[in-house]
Amino acid sequence: MTHSELRKAFISHFTALNHKQVVSSSLIPHNDPTLLFTNAGMNQFKNAFLGSETLDYQRAVTIQKCVRAGGKHNDLENVGYTTRHHTFFEMMGNFSFGDYFKKEAIHYAWDLLTNKLSIPKDKLYVTVFETDDEAADIWHKQEGVPKDRIFRMGEKDNFWRMGETGPCGPCSEIYYDHGPAASKKKNSRFGEDDDRYVEIWNLVFMQYFEDANGLTPLPKPSVDTGAGLERVAAVLQGKVDNYQTDLFEPIIRKACEFAKSDFSQWYTSPLNAAFKVVSDHARAACFLMADGILPSNEGRGYVLRRILRRAIRYAQKISTNENTFRDICAVVIHEMSSFYPELESNKNQILTSVAQETQKFLSTLSQGTSILENYLHDLKKQNKTQVDGKMAFKLYDTFGFPIDLTQLIAREQNVQVNLNDFEKEMTNARQKAKQARKSHMVSANDQHLMQWSQNIFKTKGATHFIGYSSLSSVQVKPLSLSTGDKEVNELAEGAVGFAIFNESPFYAEGGGQVGDHGEITDGQTVIEVFDCSKMNDIHIHHVQVKSGHLKLDNTYNVNVSSWQRHATAKNHSATHLLHAALKHVLGDHVGQAGSLVSDQKLRFDFSHPKALNSEELASIELLVNEQVAKALPITADVLPYKEALKKGAVAMFGEKYGDEVRVLSMGSFSKELCGGTHIQNTAEIGTFKIVSESSVSAGVRRIEGITGLTAYQYFNKNTQENTMARRFLSLPTQWESYLQENTTDVMSVLESQQKDMQELRKQLQAAKSSSVDVDGLLSQAQTITTANGELKVLVQEIAIDDRKVLSELVDKLRDRSQNLIVLLVGSGTNDKPFLAACNKNLKHVHCGHVAKALTEKFGGKGGGRPDYAQGSLEKFNVEESMPLIKSLLV
Repeated sequence: MTHSELRKAFISHFTALNHKQVVSSSLIPHNDPTLLFTNAGMNQFKNAFLGSETLDYQRAVTIQKCVRAGGKHNDLENVGYTTRHHTFFEMMGNFSFGDYFKKEAIHYAWDLLTNKLSIPKDKLYVTVFETDDEAADIWHKQEGVPKDRIFRMGEKDNFWRMGETGPCGPCSEIYYDHGPAASKKKNSRFGEDDDRYVEIWNLVFMQYFEDANGLTPLPKPSVDTGAGLERVAAVLQGKVDNYQTDLFEPIIRKACEFAKSDFSQWYTSPLNAAFKVVSDHARAACFLMADGILPSNEGRGYVLRRILRRAIRYAQKISTNENTFRDICAVVIHEMSSFYPELESNKNQILTSVAQETQKFLSTLSQGTSILENYLHDLKKQNKTQVDGKMAFKLYDTFGFPIDLTQLIAREQNVQVNLNDFEKEMTNARQKAKQARKSHMVSANDQHLMQWSQNIFKTKGATHFIGYSSLSSVQVKPLSLSTGDKEVNELAEGAVGFAIFNESPFYAEGGGQVGDHGEITDGQTVIEVFDCSKMNDIHIHHVQVKSGHLKLDNTYNVNVSSWQRHATAKNHSATHLLHAALKHVLGDHVGQAGSLVSDQKLRFDFSHPKALNSEELASIELLVNEQVAKALPITADVLPYKEALKKGAVAMFGEKYGDEVRVLSMGSFSKELCGGTHIQNTAEIGTFKIVSESSVSAGVRRIEGITGLTAYQYFNKNTQENTMARRFLSLPTQWESYLQENTTDVMSVLESQQKDMQELRKQLQAAKSSSVDVDGLLSQAQTITTANGELKVLVQEIAIDDRKVLSELVDKLRDRSQNLIVLLVGSGTNDKPFLAACNKNLKHVHCGHVAKALTEKFGGKGGGRPDYAQGSLEKFNVEESMPLIKSLLV
């Protein structure tokens, strides 16, 4: 049975049993800050199991895409060295939300495996929790599994928990016996860590709720199951190793083409690990990018970058062709798009990002690898077996080496990495880079807020948001108050904390839009609301009590800042116009990759392979302002999700939408799904101005813009500066130039004057160089004795910043003496240029090593050949440099 047939068989088995087929959720967990990536089939149903979300079905079947790389669940470093570890995998699962329980769940699984998939019963074993007699009896009496094939396991293996509190219960796992040939041991037994017995399905029976008081039986127990598609496919195709299945065959076949290797022999090839790594990582990278994650230096983007860079390094083992990994990713997209159409939809973005990340990484890989290998060589000479944390951090910080790549290269030479010291270096770097936070930010426990909001949802339901039509709510009582780590009955004057109301006009941060600001009052008490966030459909108001007390029993007037809301709405509506304009000017490949909308500005990240030129930016800006000038009406309609898409509404991939969605239309120019707040007519934007365009990561650009009064102030300041510059340059005012169609502008005059200044500066530097007393400089050289004889060393700081002039002077000095090494350090505004040189016959001298030592001592960067090196220093001191240089030469 192929993997495609297996998917169909699993889904049809459960849909015939009245399960609703639910599509895989995004790899970005929805509304769950506790997870980095979706790593199990139940993730998208978490709130349903917790009771904070009501579904319109009680049975579900899914095939969920999952990633385990980063965070608590991380299989990254094992990939390539085992038969069944993956960073990306597919989890087949069936779920019951208070409907059926153990009897049905066990029967459905056993029936599918032994009847529909025809797996021999004598190849299967099952486990149950050590005290779960009910499950053991069902397996034996209902399904006929012999007692000697039912094993009771402890809490570590067979009791599942969602967290410290929440639903939990015993598990029952089904194992497949691959036979003695799959074992590395002569007499392997079930329960040992071995490739012979492989878990293929886990049935979780959620029958308790756990809290500080212990376990309480749930009134409606539920079922959560997960069967790894890759593992079941291996069983059905008679393979011990998942990588030998048809899921990986076309990907590894492509890798073999690049390696000029016989595909039929790949499993015994020296490149076996490389084939496994690139095939697994290509799947993970493609799916992560299809769900809107792009390479970056933080969060999910950093994990993706680690995966890509590990894959690129292994791809270089397969072939030095720069397109190796990109073309392998293309095979993944081709093979898996029929079931996951988002891969084909985002194909260009994925392949462009992979190509750019490859090019970027390869430019530093060679240099970084060379430094690490030299370091490892020196370690072995010293009989040391550990890379220190500072070196690992330097490779990460300077060359972009993820720590696992350093570990990988080190492990190939049987050397470990000091991870504790590396983490200390990382922590120090983070502390130095950390920006000052808002003075009134509350240090809150996310777990507490999550549990707190869940409890409110269960007892009171979701917050009723009235903010689309009103900016105030009169006479409301707080439902609950919190300090950030515990619930309280009141918040005293000066306190900061959180408040929940049954209804609120405050927009909670989401969809890129910041939370509303405002005020809560009762005539005497004044409470500032400085932010509003949302968890479990509950609006959480971040507050600071300015005067009086915020109490549960009191009633208050809750008011949103109308100025802040309106300014934010302008920017949000302008963001929609910008998105549409980008598609018009650049093409339909443009997709949203992130956004931030506040009252001050808008920021929009989008997929595009290269920087925008001035003409493109001008066209986009003009197109947005044309829509503003047209005074297009902005309307919001609530429609069924599928109907909204049919009408052309743009949905953000990776977002989780309900059966009904809010559609924002701006004339016929823009139509998007959006839950944010907006103005009523594009004319209210006033004007739109792009203030910056930059790179976020490979294949992702960022535009920042302003509107309304902020844009006016920006224009006014620019006009004033332009007027002053024109007056200084004796040019007509901008308005006079416009009326007279005068083509002389400020920049052309400044560029002309700058060229004149540069030429004068060169002449001055040349004059300085010609006036330098070369003989006088040479007389200051110090003579030192080395193992190879006497050597003259000249180190001077000189008031020249032009490298060409410095180079000419260095050449003059070097040509005057055969045994001289000269170092000249120039002057500079931000740093100091330096050049080091010697005669080529001085074989025992290496100017590149001198440059490296100087930059390590004084800060900066530099390097070069044995006879010539250059760079720049952050600071310099002749007296401090001489002992260092002498130590290198002697």
